[in-house]
Amino acid sequence: MSELDVRSEAERAEETEGYRSLRLLVYFLFAMGPLVGNAVLALLGAIATDFAVDPTAVLIAIPAFMLPFASIQLFSGAMSDIYGRVRVMLVGLGAFAAGLLVTANATSLIILVLGNVLSGTGFGFVNPVVLALLSDLSAPEDIPRRMGIASALASLSAGLGPFLAGQMASLRWQSYYLLFLIVVVIGLIAMSVANHPARRMHGDSELHMLIVNLGTELRKPVVLLMLGTTFLVALTYLGALVWTARALTGALDEYLIGLVLLWGGVAGATAGSLLGRMIRRWGFGRPIVLGLLSNFIGLSILMLVGNNTLISALPLVVLGLAAVGWAGGVLYPMTITFGQIISPTRRGVLAGAVTSSFFFGSALILTLYEPLFEVGIGAVYAGMLVVSAILALLYYILYRRLRFVYHETMSGRDPSAPSFERQSSIRDRSEMLDMEQ
Repeated sequence: MSELDVRSEAERAEETEGYRSLRLLVYFLFAMGPLVGNAVLALLGAIATDFAVDPTAVLIAIPAFMLPFASIQLFSGAMSDIYGRVRVMLVGLGAFAAGLLVTANATSLIILVLGNVLSGTGFGFVNPVVLALLSDLSAPEDIPRRMGIASALASLSAGLGPFLAGQMASLRWQSYYLLFLIVVVIGLIAMSVANHPARRMHGDSELHMLIVNLGTELRKPVVLLMLGTTFLVALTYLGALVWTARALTGALDEYLIGLVLLWGGVAGATAGSLLGRMIRRWGFGRPIVLGLLSNFIGLSILMLVGNNTLISALPLVVLGLAAVGWAGGVLYPMTITFGQIISPTRRGVLAGAVTSSFFFGSALILTLYEPLFEVGIGAVYAGMLVVSAILALLYYILYRRLRFVYHETMSGRDPSAPSFERQSSIRDRSEMLDMEQ
């Protein structure tokens, strides 16, 4: 590492007060991924009819988006530490727009899949970089709030995307992708001309540093534990949205399916917007417990409903999805927050690794639960409850290792300082955690 940024986090936050418009733009762009990626959940019937395939076959669009999306994030965050946040985001937005163009003009399921692959690849260069950039523009004690806001937007967009797509289905499903193609192009232009901080973490041997940074973080047990919890959150939170949408396809109109899924997004957005306040008041432990309980309650309700295609069952389906959405709105940003706090000099690396793990889980939702769906939707929810039990165990272990981070972050102290009986050369909190273990 040839050049470390030795300024304090507080000094950085003061310098970035002039970047409020950039933060707003970044939040807006962050919402584009779930708005586009989840829209297919309300369009399964319309696309299946157009291409003369089974609605379950259309679900392949989800892993087609998520697999490259997850894979690219593993490296794009680290790349932004080296080449600059905005430069990496611009490349990603360009590819994302190209993917939307292909999807909007798809004439077969194969072309639809290719469009989603390109879109997922492009947004993989955007998602973790947004989180790292928001952390760069924040004081340490503000990071949980920033991550909560970002998660709230993502959760709301995950439900809002299918809702909007369902309302636009009568105009042909392609119109939704054309609309967001225009929106993304406008965002790309705005980002290219926006005032932004020029930061480079390292000045030489860039490829070498990318590999070193990524390898350093992935060798840490605490980081692997974070990745495991994030992976399982995706299998329960997004899994509930995906398979509920599939179960309702054919039984309800697109606009009703979108409306049902919207409540899961609204609940997740509410939880994410309150997360920073909850952490300040209670620390990390209580919000994690509330999130896990909400997850178990929501999935139990969905499992006990039985036939969720009945109109009389819809209120309970909405309640169950809202509970699972609340859980996702707490648990996912919690792991992102941990990553942004414990390793300040490699935020891009950890943002990429954590979000990559989440979307790898998302990509496996179809493969993992499809055999259970053949039995019935109740079996799918039962499988998610088993996954939730494993998730609770991993979160317990993770909390035991990271609970002290809350006190250090809220006080603005660095555990490497003498008052913590650590040498000042130990820059990363995650390294100290491994030493203590």
